Amino acid sequence: MRQANAAGGRPIRREVKLTEFEDNALYFAASQAGMTPARFLKESALSRDRGMSVSERHELSTRLHQLQGSLAAIGNNINQLARRANAEEAVTKEISAELTHSLAQVRATMRRIDDALPSLAVSPEEADAT
Repeated sequence: MRQANAAGGRPIRREVKLTEFEDNALYFAASQAGMTPARFLKESALSRDRGMSVSERHELSTRLHQLQGSLAAIGNNINQLARRANAEEAVTKEISAELTHSLAQVRATMRRIDDALPSLAVSPEEADAT
């Protein structure tokens, strides 16, 4: 929950006035994100230029990894069906072509996920800060 030390410390302080309801909402949101309220406020304000916070990027990255695993399983099943269809010659060439096309789409989606993941990577400094 603590953020990494900064060279020279953090000498600047800001004061924020909140109602009791806002304070409770802030503590709840910060705890949901696994951060202190101060860190949550700072992260929320400074992440606007990146489009999402460190915790949001981490969550999205985790979801993409899960999606990639699901797609790999689907692709494996499609590949097994195509092999069986080819071996038994019980499926028309059209169906076999559709299976091959579906497998190609799964592989293309996995490549797009692979391409997207590096942009979501959390630097060691950011990971220490959450």
